[in-house]
Amino acid sequence: LKDYKSSVYFDMIRETTGVRTNLEGFHLKGIIGGGEWIYKNPFAPARLSDDEIAVAAMHEKMYAYVNGGKSFCTVAEASQDRYIDAMIEKSWESGQTVKTEKQVWGK
Repeated sequence: LKDYKSSVYFDMIRETTGVRTNLEGFHLKGIIGGGEWIYKNPFAPARLSDDEIAVAAMHEKMYAYVNGGKSFCTVAEASQDRYIDAMIEKSWESGQTVKTEKQVWGK
């Protein structure tokens, strides 16, 4: 957002190396939006899928947390993620639209 009520629109480009004539080796470099790096893959040049990058980032943050670092995910946030996951699964299995409700941990 530009400010609390003004949206900003721009294309996002997934920058991947190792294709066509690029000889850097295949990996996700990052994501560019509006001419700026929005995300840089901290594990490059490891050849990891998006899911593997996400798991590696979570493990890195968990390692820092158990060694005295700050928390990166509250129980409420994790509970909300799992609740949404369960509702998606329920919708998938039933083939029906599922409505979610505010949970006790919700803000």
